[in-house]
Amino acid sequence: MTVGPELYGFPPPETVPDLRWLGPDYVSVLVYDLTQGLLRQDPRTSVMGVRCEGEPRLAPSVDPAGVIRAHDACFPLQVYVQDGAGRPWRLRGRWTYSGRELGTRAASIQHFWQLLSAEGI
Repeated sequence: MTVGPELYGFPPPETVPDLRWLGPDYVSVLVYDLTQGLLRQDPRTSVMGVRCEGEPRLAPSVDPAGVIRAHDACFPLQVYVQDGAGRPWRLRGRWTYSGRELGTRAASIQHFWQLLSAEGI
């Protein structure tokens, strides 16, 4: 049985209903997407922990009928990893989801990471 990374500081999904467009468990989606991105850079990377350092910044946009069709969600994170050579790192940055055309057949969700600092620990 594999155990995932330790998770800290994420608001419970029921307290951020504006994140339902990411699915019922936004934290699992975020950690999976983040881990996959790190593994593309170094296939032997191991994510040890992820800490949400504050409330996510949410930015919905509505269409003329008042329906949310675009939404950005930005999470301030600390990510603890061990690189392929076995060195531990603390990465600080912002993970952002950008949803467009939500609720339509053309819906898309992109995500990206903005690295602010990387420290060997």
